[in-house]
Amino acid sequence: MPLDNLTLTRKEGFAAFAEAREAPAPPTLTMASLKAFDPQALEHHNDDRRRFLANLRPIKTMQARELSADLADIFDAGVHQPSWQAKGMAAIDAFPGLGKTTVGLSFAKKVHNTLIGQYGRFTEAGHERWPVIRVGMMGDTRVKDFNWAMLEFFAHAGRNSGSANSFLSRALDCAVSCESRLLLVDDLQFLQFRSRRGTELANQFKTIANEFPLMILFIGHDLEGKGLYDDPQLARRITPLGLQAFSIEHEPGREQWRRFLLSLEQRLVLASKYPGMLADDLSDQLYARCSGHIGSLMSLIRLGCLRAMRTGEECLTENVLAQVKLDRAAQQQLAEWEASLASGKTTSKPNKGGNKGRGQR
Repeated sequence: MPLDNLTLTRKEGFAAFAEAREAPAPPTLTMASLKAFDPQALEHHNDDRRRFLANLRPIKTMQARELSADLADIFDAGVHQPSWQAKGMAAIDAFPGLGKTTVGLSFAKKVHNTLIGQYGRFTEAGHERWPVIRVGMMGDTRVKDFNWAMLEFFAHAGRNSGSANSFLSRALDCAVSCESRLLLVDDLQFLQFRSRRGTELANQFKTIANEFPLMILFIGHDLEGKGLYDDPQLARRITPLGLQAFSIEHEPGREQWRRFLLSLEQRLVLASKYPGMLADDLSDQLYARCSGHIGSLMSLIRLGCLRAMRTGEECLTENVLAQVKLDRAAQQQLAEWEASLASGKTTSKPNKGGNKGRGQR
């Protein structure tokens, strides 16, 4: 079976993600330089820009930084605990499109690189060191399925046959031998903890916290509504964490929104971009079209940049953004936000002055 270095379902794929170097940004050229390119050179430059846009590194908001700090505290508090003590658990519970998986993976990436940097790629016993195990949940997951997924991450030879208990025992051997310290469980919202299988998995998570030498990080949406905290032991052991959409209802929220747009526009590789293009001239329109959800915003920016490149406009404008199709949730809220912002009752811009974009000079 070939090694999987493209997804996060096996250790090779996770290592490729965690250890990948950040791709350098293509040069931001002038319009004159673009026009001087022959067709082949222009297509090569545009392909570099498309790749860069598709892999824009996350911009850490204040919320994301605070969440990362909370995760680091929980991790550090348990990483040196004796093996017989129950390890900590945390759950990032946030609405889709707010960056919970991005923050969780960023934290897991840091754990992977930090521990390998400190202790090396091999343990004292000569085993490969794999600080992080990642499991993505699917609908109707059983205990045996979950244990199999942990073995699949390690590409363990014993994953093809066995019972739920034997799979768990083999996974424990892997975690201990490879000195794993973090188990990341994504898409936990697929589980219904009030069902029989959900209850069995809840008990399984307690067993893992008791027996495995690692912290468990759950990621999902509406985990309380799914019954994750119905079990009193889990309710006492899991630290709930969250993320919220950008809010423009108060001045600190508007300031955070502006800082994010200023950081984002610096990363764009458009020939005719200018200071304040996003933060001043397009602030209200961007907020109306994403309702403060970072996932919707990043999709809008990527698609807008691609359209600006393809049309030769090389700049984000109200007209360019108006042509970009939105996701369903953003589209449903667009009219309400447009009306509120147009009426002057709401604004996405802080009261303090800043650089003025072209449209406000």
